[in-house]
Amino acid sequence: MSKSDTPVILFYPTGVVHFRNLEILKRKMAGFQFRVIVEEWVLEKAGEVLDSFKEEDRVMVSQGIVPVDTWESVDILFLSMAYPNPFRLTLAREAARRSIPVTAIEEVNQLALNDGIINHYFMPLDYFGVPSDEEKDRFKALGIAGTSIKVTGWPFFDPSVIASISSFPDLKEQYNVPENKKCCLLVLGSLKEHDMVSLETRKVRKFILDVIAGGLPEDYCVMIKPHPIETESGVKEIRKQIRHAVIVDPKHPIEPLLAQADLIVNRGNSQVVLLAMLLKKPLIIVPAGLNTIFHGLLEEVTADSKDEFRAVVDAYDRGRCFCYDVLLKKHFPLNRDEALTQVQRMFAVALRDGVSGGLDSLLFISILFAFLNDVPAAVDTLPETLKENVRTLLLKLFNKQIDAAEFKVLLGLFPKKIHQLHLQALFIRALAYKMEGLLSAEAMLLLDGFDGKVNPHYFIDDLVKRVDLEFRTGGRDRARLLMKGLYEDYAVFPFYKQAFDMMRFVYGRKSDGTALITAKKALWLLMNFNKGFTRRFLKEKLVR
Repeated sequence: MSKSDTPVILFYPTGVVHFRNLEILKRKMAGFQFRVIVEEWVLEKAGEVLDSFKEEDRVMVSQGIVPVDTWESVDILFLSMAYPNPFRLTLAREAARRSIPVTAIEEVNQLALNDGIINHYFMPLDYFGVPSDEEKDRFKALGIAGTSIKVTGWPFFDPSVIASISSFPDLKEQYNVPENKKCCLLVLGSLKEHDMVSLETRKVRKFILDVIAGGLPEDYCVMIKPHPIETESGVKEIRKQIRHAVIVDPKHPIEPLLAQADLIVNRGNSQVVLLAMLLKKPLIIVPAGLNTIFHGLLEEVTADSKDEFRAVVDAYDRGRCFCYDVLLKKHFPLNRDEALTQVQRMFAVALRDGVSGGLDSLLFISILFAFLNDVPAAVDTLPETLKENVRTLLLKLFNKQIDAAEFKVLLGLFPKKIHQLHLQALFIRALAYKMEGLLSAEAMLLLDGFDGKVNPHYFIDDLVKRVDLEFRTGGRDRARLLMKGLYEDYAVFPFYKQAFDMMRFVYGRKSDGTALITAKKALWLLMNFNKGFTRRFLKEKLVR
């Protein structure tokens, strides 16, 4: 039941776009009062977004602390994202201790973004809105309680933006495109070295640009919309590869570009493709090895060579229309009004039924604090009613004092995949910390399933450590297989490239010479000490 006549939803935004999303929800959620947590970044960079919030509805955060009296009137905590970080975990812990339900709604379609990999909604939630049954099933497979997952569609598509397209400047006129040319709009993702979540390496980008350059007819103009975080050097590289392309301002609103383009091209891992389909625009997907939501459903619009690309363009030019309905029905089943209605129902159920996680939520929050290397917070969060044997094993794990036999028992107490992944990451750290006493082939078998198939960028540091540990314990085939799967995507980052290259150097040789000893020392530093220090060490000792 509500604490007052008007239920209060406390909203924590992570970015400016989430304020816009909240505005869309607020217009539908009559009967609820929304209060918003305001951090310093909002005041510094986007103070204007607060204009729609009365002074009394702003909860100012000082040094990462929400005023205690704020919680007295809160009925629901609503997170714009559920990616674990210390402040979000603290909010969720405070809510759980006060029996306040914690909710979140996916701000994007995860399956469209991440090769079918669930991205980052790992925090325990009492009520969780996802776009489709397909995503609900994926989250359930990870061990997230199906009763907490609600299919709310994607409520943040604002048709008023599309309706006002006529008020935007003409695209061809704005970018000096000849009237006799049709516009092919390529929407790029961010480069992986600038955004670890991204799947777009320089190799992938070059492949996409080559396909378009070789397959697009001359009566089309190539317009390229870089990601908003694209660097100037990245834009220059794009221009070098397709010199005649029109490079659109990375900050340009995407909706008018989509609405005015004659043809839209994407890798197939962007919310953009869903918007394009809703606008019924001709669309070509260049997967570049990615398993997209189009595979098995609408492969007729995919092209992985210049000849395939030309064939799809020719089909469009002949008047061919591809029906997106089968794909939208699976991944985008609700229209905006239906989605908003389902969100309203989710909040109503949360208000009526309260928390669903209870003890389990606090337990997982504790594990997540430990995963973020905040052991004091992890210990403080452990529920007082937790069974003593479970508490003892978790404390040993948090403090890197657990042995393989104990960890096997602990792992058996947590059958859910989402829990096991975090526990295995912590065990890897324990193995690396207490290497001499814990390392064994038997211990490494307890890491089965920790392979990067779920959110590799989130677990990447521990995946790299696992590769090293596998080499050390004789699991060379497993180590090489893991490293092969990670190298291309993560070698774009100097630290990970150094780690992989050093492991190849150390474990690929049998020499006991000075160079090998130096390399082993550098590898140990790289894996266990300080990245900056290790770079200097490598430069001084190895690069001479």
